[in-house]
Amino acid sequence: MERHVISLLTLVVGNMLMAQSPAGLTQENGDCTGAIVITDSVYRQPSAVRGFGNKLEIKENPKEDLQWFEREHHSTWYKFRSPANTTLTFEIIPDNIEDDIDFVVFQGAIPGICDKIATKQVQPIRSNISRNDKSNRSICGLRKDAANDFVRSGVGSSFSRAMEVKQGELFYLVIDYQDRPLAGYTIRFHYDPPPPPPEPEETVEEKKQKQQLVINVVDAKTGKPIDATLTIDGMLFDKVVEAKGKSTYNYEMDMYRNLKIGCVRKGYMFQTVRVKGSTDPVCTVEVKMVPIAPGERVVLDDIRFVGNEDKVMRQSEASLLILLRFMQENPKVRIEIEGHVNGPTFKNKKEFIDLSTSRAKTVYDFLLVNDIEPERISYVGLGNSQMLYPEPKNKEQSEANRRVEIKVLGL
Repeated sequence: MERHVISLLTLVVGNMLMAQSPAGLTQENGDCTGAIVITDSVYRQPSAVRGFGNKLEIKENPKEDLQWFEREHHSTWYKFRSPANTTLTFEIIPDNIEDDIDFVVFQGAIPGICDKIATKQVQPIRSNISRNDKSNRSICGLRKDAANDFVRSGVGSSFSRAMEVKQGELFYLVIDYQDRPLAGYTIRFHYDPPPPPPEPEETVEEKKQKQQLVINVVDAKTGKPIDATLTIDGMLFDKVVEAKGKSTYNYEMDMYRNLKIGCVRKGYMFQTVRVKGSTDPVCTVEVKMVPIAPGERVVLDDIRFVGNEDKVMRQSEASLLILLRFMQENPKVRIEIEGHVNGPTFKNKKEFIDLSTSRAKTVYDFLLVNDIEPERISYVGLGNSQMLYPEPKNKEQSEANRRVEIKVLGL
């Protein structure tokens, strides 16, 4: 079975004559995990989810809160991507002027975002909860001349401030009816400047320029093939692909792809293999898996952090996912998460200890929000005492020093 862990679809751009065909709504679409992907600049939804889906992600907020709904009532979740570096505005146009529609927007490229929204570890970046303005046909959305990012409940502007966005950025949009929905709505996205026209389709000759990727998973001691779960980052643009149930995997991909392949199997330490892009017709990768034993360690050198911060960089998403899969596949394993910083020429001072501890806790918190039991995980910060490159000579070596290591404490 294969599935895309993160679906990164490019929006269809230009002046659209017809709106995207709506998906058949289910109760799952009332939850963040069931968010509908919008791939057009116009989206038509003839109905609305009745109720809040299967999980009440937004709740227990005071009416005067600027950012959040008081709670979800009749909500539908969407996700979409910006097609360009541009100013984004949109309109939500109800079919029935009596419908009072509110909305909240979240930044989307955050590991475990749905759980983090429910626990308020992720905050809205735009919202509008004002009463519907019938003189404006009850339309709401984002507009350039709007003054505020957030508009609270009650009488107020129907529009929040436009967003400056970058190409490929992912966003979640929650649309909520205060009262029982009477009809559906249309969402219209606007971009200023507009995105460039779509590139022409590949010629037949260009389509032939593909590379075969073959991944073989083996036991490091015996060399025998073993089934395992994979994550592949870099094979498709801005997507992490997950696959499981085989010892050999075959893919077709574009030439010269730099890959990070993560591999996990019950009873084995997880592994991450980097593959440098090439123009060879076939790229063959062997992943050697080592059985789990107390004291075994894995360096998560590709869980990277912004300098002097505990904020995880976006390219670390695949590594966090493979760590989570390792813990899920091996429910009795206990680990220690060790944080490290880049601090050449300095003694291991308190600031380094604190920063490395905070980085380790970031990974610890990610596992917690994804339902890994707290008694199975601990964390510690070691500062700059164990740098991989004591005198880093380039940016890559400095980033490698800002790492997390996983140590197995017990089975």
